[in-house]
Amino acid sequence: MEAGPLLHFETNRRGALAALAGAALIAGADSPGPKLTSASPKLNDTVGDWAIVGAKRTQKVEGVGLVVGLNGTGSDPESGVYREELLTQMRKAGVDSPARILESPNTSMVIVRATIPAGLSTTDPIDVTVELTPNSGTTSLAGGYLMRTTLREVLMTERDIKEGSPLASAYGPIMIGDDKNAENPKSGRVLGGARVKKEVPYRLALKEKHQSIRSSALVQDVINRRFAVRIGPESRGVATAKTDQFLELKVPQVYHQNQARFFQVVKLLPIVDRDDVRTARLAQWREELKDPKKAGIAALKLEGAGQPGVEVLEEGLKSRDLEARFFAAEALAYLQKESGVAVLKDAALKSPDLRAFALAALAAADQPAAMMALRSLMSDADPVIRYGAFAALRTADPENAYLGRVSVMKERSPDQGSDNMAAAISEIQSRRRRGTTVDDPFELYVVPSDGPPMVHFTRSNRAEIVLFGENQKLETPIVLGGGGSIILNASESDEKVEISRITRNSLDFEKKVVSSLAMKDVIREVANLGATYPEIVELLNSASKQHNLQGQLLADARPVTSEKYAQAQIDGKRLDEKPKQDGSLRKASAEDPDDAEEKGPRRIFKLPKFRGFGQRDDKTGESEDKSPKESPLRSLRLNLPFSNSKSALPELPPE
Repeated sequence: MEAGPLLHFETNRRGALAALAGAALIAGADSPGPKLTSASPKLNDTVGDWAIVGAKRTQKVEGVGLVVGLNGTGSDPESGVYREELLTQMRKAGVDSPARILESPNTSMVIVRATIPAGLSTTDPIDVTVELTPNSGTTSLAGGYLMRTTLREVLMTERDIKEGSPLASAYGPIMIGDDKNAENPKSGRVLGGARVKKEVPYRLALKEKHQSIRSSALVQDVINRRFAVRIGPESRGVATAKTDQFLELKVPQVYHQNQARFFQVVKLLPIVDRDDVRTARLAQWREELKDPKKAGIAALKLEGAGQPGVEVLEEGLKSRDLEARFFAAEALAYLQKESGVAVLKDAALKSPDLRAFALAALAAADQPAAMMALRSLMSDADPVIRYGAFAALRTADPENAYLGRVSVMKERSPDQGSDNMAAAISEIQSRRRRGTTVDDPFELYVVPSDGPPMVHFTRSNRAEIVLFGENQKLETPIVLGGGGSIILNASESDEKVEISRITRNSLDFEKKVVSSLAMKDVIREVANLGATYPEIVELLNSASKQHNLQGQLLADARPVTSEKYAQAQIDGKRLDEKPKQDGSLRKASAEDPDDAEEKGPRRIFKLPKFRGFGQRDDKTGESEDKSPKESPLRSLRLNLPFSNSKSALPELPPE
């Protein structure tokens, strides 16, 4: 159950009160302990008035890893704590003669790093960076494969490495380059190469005057009446009161790819929710939905109301105002209703400012009409709309047959694979792949699109190639050798292409295969000869430059998230409105924002004043507010897989 009232709470308010009161006793007589009560709620108070929705500070993790499969560009690692740590890991994994493996010029020791943001699930991919140690003799990581590496919070000392518990693991082929130099051979990334071992919840911090056991339990009850997550056969509330100061918050699956929206809705949930005021609120929000300047906020409030808000939102679909219609349709989609699908599809086609959010809403709706809309958008002539619709459909239904998922690896008998690290090293060194079809080194899709032929690949979050058009073929003549050890040859009149793998090191063996010119067949054959995703991307780039592709080759062709969307939703500005200087805003910016009372929607969606780490404002004669500063909603990660915008997550002070 992703929306609607939660009928049975695993932890009701009374249980939360008892648990938090117990924490007060455990705190001991020498400590002040949690407060039991605080200010009573006012009739129009919302969760956003009482609490700040933010995140636990992001966790930076790292590990010492082994890269294999290099073409003589590796090195024997220098002595030190990193080398000893890697040797210890290899011995624990049962690797024979680990020191001899490290001496090989085809291996290299690396440092693997990743940042784990809040709101992550165990199935979400994370990119990891791979870099050499300062004194490494390795000259290039090109063609390398990172063996499975455990990532922990790590503290380096002069003599040792202090490690925390394992938080994630990472492995996969390395794509060279970094932020400063895309061709840097001494650093790289593994796209979507890491997964966390457990979910990382968000934190909702109570403002100082509302910090108490009773308030924490009350906010938990308010949120859980509206939102639940399904765990096995049971539904559980998304909020858990932890102390008198904060709650932990999980994001329902329907909002997982647009987490910022979930927090917008949560902030607008009323603290006081009785039958007599609920009817009056719905009537008020119905009128606000008719006002273009208030429609964005009204739609969020009605979305928070759940099923009772559906009828009002459906009335909003008849509005003459484009933005009002869109906000009503968007809210209905997150309530998993398909009545606004036509409006969302039209916005995706005609409005670049709304496109990313329209696709996100269609994916969230997860209704037959929404899936049909995404399918039709995948044939549009605009590459951004096509790939955006594809990624949205994959998000909504990863097993949808219309995506055209194709297995990359040819099925092998189980005894060809091994979980033994030494065997895995040998297999990858010899450019073979382990396992059966489920162990594809990247995702390959062949979309039956009616639009012009197009090949799309990704450079972040996932290793993926999408062929738009089932009958795409390589154009002859073909002489390609940009994929590391792989060479493709075909004369102008040939109907087949010869694919060869040249010798790279002593563990290799030469092999040749003949393939049809069909793109999907060529990609599969190349992968089965041992080419990694980065090597295949290099081949595709070479083929595009030599005019061997029938259509465009594009990377990360995703819709752009526009600031105009937030301005229209929260401030009621028109999408076509030109920005203008606001004298009152300039005046307010010169004052302390805490000295002026915010009015209207910005009272809830208030931007913070940031301070540097360790700094404080030295103001005399003023009481210090110890509540953490509120994080802006727009700094929350949208995490749309079909958008090229991914902003940093807000952070609360460390515990």
